[in-house]
Amino acid sequence: MNARSPTLRLSLGLVALSCTILLSLDLLGIAPAGTEATLRERTQIVDGLAQQVAAALSGDDRAALRRALGFAVQRHDEVLSAGLRSHEGRLLLSTPEHAQLWQPDDPVRSSPTHARVALSSNGRGWGSLEVRFDDMASRGVLEAIWERPIVRLTLLLGVLGFVAYLLYLRRTLRHLDPSAVVPARVQAALDVMVEGVLLLDEQERVVLANAAFERRTGYPISSLLGRPASSLPWQIPGSAEPATSLPWIRAIRDSEAPPDVPLALEHRDTGEQHSFMVKGAPVLDGWHRAKGAIATFDDVTELERRTAELQLALAQLEKSQHEIRLQNQELETLARQDPLTGVSNRRHLLASAEPLFTDARARARGLCCVMVDIDHFKAVNDTHGHATGDRVIQHVAEAMTSLVPSSDLVCRYGGEEFLAVLPGADAAAAAAAADRLRSRIDSPGFARIRISASFGVSTIVDGAETFADLINQADAALYASKQRGRNRVTRYDDLDPETLG
Repeated sequence: MNARSPTLRLSLGLVALSCTILLSLDLLGIAPAGTEATLRERTQIVDGLAQQVAAALSGDDRAALRRALGFAVQRHDEVLSAGLRSHEGRLLLSTPEHAQLWQPDDPVRSSPTHARVALSSNGRGWGSLEVRFDDMASRGVLEAIWERPIVRLTLLLGVLGFVAYLLYLRRTLRHLDPSAVVPARVQAALDVMVEGVLLLDEQERVVLANAAFERRTGYPISSLLGRPASSLPWQIPGSAEPATSLPWIRAIRDSEAPPDVPLALEHRDTGEQHSFMVKGAPVLDGWHRAKGAIATFDDVTELERRTAELQLALAQLEKSQHEIRLQNQELETLARQDPLTGVSNRRHLLASAEPLFTDARARARGLCCVMVDIDHFKAVNDTHGHATGDRVIQHVAEAMTSLVPSSDLVCRYGGEEFLAVLPGADAAAAAAAADRLRSRIDSPGFARIRISASFGVSTIVDGAETFADLINQADAALYASKQRGRNRVTRYDDLDPETLG
């Protein structure tokens, strides 16, 4: 049986109320007091024993007298001893230890512990019956309480009353069950609903629940009826913290529907946490006062799980896209840079410089090309190895970037050849810059071994129609530097036109 069922709680309450009434009557003096009942009981014992003794005396049956006295002591725990005494005060017959126990305070009258009854035989006084009882004050607390009839009566009523109340209320509450009042078609319609439904009274106790709520939470409908809906262990979704904002309580309090509230509840059987979107709507009377509420529970556990999976997939996709962007950037860098020197490759420089050349021609601005070739580079590789040759090329590339404002305008044109584009510069300025670079390369300590380079300079005013023409002119000037002994700078406009032809 469910310990929280209304039947059990009502039965316990009625038993407690009945026992309280009995004990209250005892405190008010309406119920018989324990001492009075004990005295009446002792009087009855003495009277019954006196009758037996009188009958035995009339028959002069001494054995019957002994049996009557001994039986009284054995049968009644409060009787300590009994005896017969003559008028002269001589003890004629008694149970063991009666002489020692019979020490009355009053030698004539009876008391609660020393009872006397006058006896007669054949119409004349014979003597007296003496009965020694225990002292009620000497009993223990529990024994004294148990001796009180009201206590025994209360305990008996508690046990029998609980059983009787339980059986009666189970039958009665079956007729008062709210679900029995609801038409079967209404209950069937509620059970078909996918959402869980609770119908609550003004104290937010469950009056009705549908099958979906039982299925989603694991709580049987019978265990919910009469129970406050807030007594279920509602939690904040995604955590173990108890939920404090319950929409049906707000609906009853404010007499209006509050916003939907997310709540979570662990399934009673599986322990799995289910998430719900909960709506609360008040049930209003004719004066628009809330007499209860209807709460609906939309199970969004599966939706949240799918949402979490989607978010995880999106995060992984975003990570993949980021990795792809990095790879694309790396590929783009590889596509426009020379891998050995880090400066632009030929294709990227041609694409970058072509618009500069077009703009310089359109606006009549200066633009120069500087072509560089490392002298006797094959001998460097043959003598010192390709690793040393690579370091020489890297040193020259680093020095070339000092000629131009942007590293995009310097490229490794071929194996040991470099090309630089100088926007806005004339032939004299470009040649001067190239000569400074030549001196730097030729100076000791520039590289681990002594090297030199030859330079060719061309300018847009030398008649180039395209950027390719400008490069060819710089290359022709470079060729002239090599012919003239290398390690020098030659301007294209200084060449003899007949030599070029």
